[in-house]
Amino acid sequence: MARTSLSSVQQFVKGFETHPFFIGIDVHKRSYHLALRRIDGKAVTLVCPADPLGLVGVIQRFCIRVGGIAYEAGPTGFGLARALRSAGMRPLMAAPSRIPRAVTAGAKTDRLDCLRLADYAAKGLIRSIAVPTPRQEAQRSLLRRRHDIVDSLRRCKQRIKGLLLFLGLPEPTQTRRWRRTAEEALRELPMEPHARLTLESHLRELSFYQKELSEVEEQLRQTVRQDGPALACLQSVPGVGEVVATTFMLELFSPERFERAEEVTSYLGLAPMVRHSGEKTPSGRLHPVGKTRLRSLLIESAWMWRQYDPYARDLYNRFLGRMGIAQKAIVAVARKLAVILWRLYVERRHYRTAVI
Repeated sequence: MARTSLSSVQQFVKGFETHPFFIGIDVHKRSYHLALRRIDGKAVTLVCPADPLGLVGVIQRFCIRVGGIAYEAGPTGFGLARALRSAGMRPLMAAPSRIPRAVTAGAKTDRLDCLRLADYAAKGLIRSIAVPTPRQEAQRSLLRRRHDIVDSLRRCKQRIKGLLLFLGLPEPTQTRRWRRTAEEALRELPMEPHARLTLESHLRELSFYQKELSEVEEQLRQTVRQDGPALACLQSVPGVGEVVATTFMLELFSPERFERAEEVTSYLGLAPMVRHSGEKTPSGRLHPVGKTRLRSLLIESAWMWRQYDPYARDLYNRFLGRMGIAQKAIVAVARKLAVILWRLYVERRHYRTAVI
């Protein structure tokens, strides 16, 4: 039930129909809080149910010219953006980390949030993120499910090792790198009957995740098989395997939308944020933004790339000599690797080792 009647909103927009209105939305699971901002800076707010098509109908009912509709990206943001775009409106779905914030903390309500978003949109301070197609979004969900299973599998192994530590039992050597004979070695350990039941429960859980991981990985192979040439181009780089190439392809959907290498590294969270003031030496550090999982995989691949490619090894040595810290040097190599992969993906060509 709207807190502001639709008739009062129609009175608010009367006489300004030819001027652009900017709308801010505070998106929630069950409700949308809207703010309509006129060209003179005045605004009105209302609440409507969380229904993208219903929201489109409400906005169209006002018969206004929409300059932009801004809201924070969230679990339901892509569906709303597609509904607005199909109705001829301009959605501005902003990453929460890219929305301007006040220096000092102030009052925060849903009404104030949507008013701020409408004001930022009118001033051109909101930059929309890319909106994937329903197919691309579905593919990414399967990829992220694969990563979730890998995390669950690792935690399950850690719980088994924690159980052995709790029971005071020695850890078999097979579990250090978790070889195929690890489960057999665990079952041979002497323990009390109830402790053995606990171990068997953990092993059943482990077996489930292993089977589920194999099935999801096979489904991913079927998913990217139709784009096999691009996958082969990415895997032509030494140290880049199937998992990294698949993750790069699906997370960096529509790579042609990036115009510069700096945009790619910023999207992945590999671009350092430089802070320079006065006579201080400018320094940059990475901020926890962008694609965390892909960034981690690229750093792991950078170590392998350094091992197998003389060009990458020379690159790493130069960065290490300048920075003096191995972790910083390998991140710089990973940044270079990300740019190379992006170019290979766009140009559909194989990697050629550079001449040192």
